[in-house]
Amino acid sequence: TLRIMKHCGGGNFKKQMKKADRSGARIALILGQDEIENQQVSVKYLREDKPQTTLGYEKLSELLNGL
Repeated sequence: TLRIMKHCGGGNFKKQMKKADRSGARIALILGQDEIENQQVSVKYLREDKPQTTLGYEKLSELLNGL
C-alpha cells in the first residue's frame, strides 16, 4: 500500500520535513521549482542512512515499486 501525504505551503521547509518525519513516512519526495523544470524529484530518506538523491520522473516509479 502506498500512502501519500502532500503539503503545498504553510510553514518553512524545516517544519515540513519534521512533519514528514513525525508521520512515520519512509521517504519524502521534494518537488520544488527547479525539480519541476527539470522533470525530476528529490528523494529524502527519513528512516535509512542514505543520502538525498534526485531522480528523473521515469525512475521514480521504480523507486516506489521497490518500497
